[in-house]
Amino acid sequence: MDNSARIRADEVELLKPATLLIVWGDGHESLYSDRSLRESCECAACIDEWSRAPILDPATLPADLHLTGFERTGRYGLNLAFSDGHRTGIWTLERLRGTCPCPDCDGSSS
Repeated sequence: MDNSARIRADEVELLKPATLLIVWGDGHESLYSDRSLRESCECAACIDEWSRAPILDPATLPADLHLTGFERTGRYGLNLAFSDGHRTGIWTLERLRGTCPCPDCDGSSS
């Protein structure tokens, strides 16, 4: 299978509580916590554009933070909207697949 299927999001769904599901073109399923996505935002409001130093202090995020929606950005990414009002970051599909937290992808499976 070519790499394009690996980074094609065939299904994207908001699950409760606070989880984003992506089913990839190769059949792999990834589950991301809403908090981890918000904390890893790389937009100019969260990361300094020049130094790449973090601007966002995760301690300032509400305990009940969750995704409120998403929009596809072309064929390459997702724009995520969060309950704290943040909605300016774009998470590329390549980056999301590369940071899949499942045991098979993060190397923690036996």
